[in-house]
Amino acid sequence: MIEDLLTPLRDAEVRPPRVDLQLAIRTGRRRRRVRHAAMAGLAVAAVLATTVVIGTFSGRPQSMPANRQPLPTSTVAPPLGGCTLSEDNPPYASERPRSVVDDTWQVVVHLEGTRRVIRYVDGRRDRIENAPVDFSALGDANRAGDFTATDYREERGWVYRNGMFAELALPDGARKIELIDINDAGDVLGTVVPADTSRREAVVWTHGRPDRPRVLDTPAGLSSRAYGIAWDGTVVGEVFDGASLTSYLWHPDGAGEPLPRPAELSADGGVTGLAGDWAVGPDVRWNIRTGKTDVIKGLDGAGIPDVYGRIYGNTATDEHRQVVWINGTFQPMTETFNGERVQLRAVRDDGRQLLGQTTAGAWVRWDC
Repeated sequence: MIEDLLTPLRDAEVRPPRVDLQLAIRTGRRRRRVRHAAMAGLAVAAVLATTVVIGTFSGRPQSMPANRQPLPTSTVAPPLGGCTLSEDNPPYASERPRSVVDDTWQVVVHLEGTRRVIRYVDGRRDRIENAPVDFSALGDANRAGDFTATDYREERGWVYRNGMFAELALPDGARKIELIDINDAGDVLGTVVPADTSRREAVVWTHGRPDRPRVLDTPAGLSSRAYGIAWDGTVVGEVFDGASLTSYLWHPDGAGEPLPRPAELSADGGVTGLAGDWAVGPDVRWNIRTGKTDVIKGLDGAGIPDVYGRIYGNTATDEHRQVVWINGTFQPMTETFNGERVQLRAVRDDGRQLLGQTTAGAWVRWDC
């Protein structure tokens, strides 16, 4: 199925479908040294006057009902099995903001120009021509084909569902928006900046209610930034100020609490990944459903989780050997292809396919 999806996109410049491993590692290292930086990518350009009329927005994608079903999870991850490495030719030539891919790799959304969007769902191609504004970037996509987009010039966010774009209302006084994630139920996750303040606030727009932003509870005096939203609306992220950072979990009702931090770990590195019920940060893995916390020793940075709790990354050695962490044990991965060293770049949410690049720039794929 994935080949059917990718074939018509060979020339479409689509970004890798999961978190770049090197970015996750750099983020983990940086958070050990620096407490927090201002939210990037939210500078406002010249304001353009635009009047748009959008039809009534409601309901779920026609392709899928509201999905509140839990993804596979277990405190004991299944073995990965053997993985074969072969040459691939995916259309992953560019990064955001031009394209987004859902966690299953079955949905690809590509921004062509500023008002035309090309969407592929299980290989079916849709050309979406009714964009209401000039989009600056795409945010994320879910397996139903819903996606989000942002106009940074006027600081407006949008969600596409059932053939229509709906604008996401900002909380009172908010002046900037960054869209981060959309789950399979259609809940949209973002971060906003309240007017006349340097604080950040994590916000959820529940599916079908783009007009009702819900600011997540944050301890007084702190900012909040979210990383990902789970199938039931649970959110993971962090709260911070200029001197401290705390990994945080918000329940579906918006109430929040710190994620437990093992006593043997010193500085909190925040949350850098979420898949299914598993969140990760540097040296730690959380099960957001059971509350189980595991110390991950030997990885350089946080790595990338899959829905079973396996973590893909590099060991903290001079060679940066690529491994999969499974229930406390490292499983080595093939690291060379045709004599060239291979670097892991992306992981499908179920861990069955991984993408990498050789030192010469060729794309390769592990099938597990």
